[in-house]
Amino acid sequence: MSNKQVTSEAGNKVTSKKQRTRERIMDAAWQLFQEHGFAATSTRDIAKHAQVANGTLFTHFENKDDLLRQLMLMHIDKVIAEAKREDTFEQPKLKMRHYALHLYRFYLAHTEFSKSLLQGLVWQGAFFSAQMEAFKKLLFDGTRQYDEVRAAAMMDCYFMTLIEGLNSEHPDVSNLVRRLSAKIALL
Repeated sequence: MSNKQVTSEAGNKVTSKKQRTRERIMDAAWQLFQEHGFAATSTRDIAKHAQVANGTLFTHFENKDDLLRQLMLMHIDKVIAEAKREDTFEQPKLKMRHYALHLYRFYLAHTEFSKSLLQGLVWQGAFFSAQMEAFKKLLFDGTRQYDEVRAAAMMDCYFMTLIEGLNSEHPDVSNLVRRLSAKIALL
């Protein structure tokens, strides 16, 4: 076996161990955030629950907000992947309605986290730009031409409707999707 192969195998073990540690931290954080809330959960609580040193947590995540953003993005990606398996729509407006149903359901089930994520989206748009661009292109998948202006307007409608829902006393996914549909019908 060459030195290059040994190094490569050792590198994979390190990466694998680092990945497992990162996943343990993320699993612990998600569980504690759900049980105790984001604000009431400290990084020390997360590190203890994940059975890692507090400093180890900070080698993987900048801070607790960064950890929450990464968790939310991971879960949103899963929701989008699930919705994509059921996506049979060709028109961007119908695709938006389809994906919004899945995503709004997730956001409303995790209101506190969703509000934190949206605050970050407003002030740290670059962090989310790749995911937003991919989602806009997904809406136009199967159509002949991507329309950036229309996609951006649809995203504005989507987020404004989500903000309304997250601030509602009695949020309802079906009502949100109907409101979104009425808005994008005007485009």
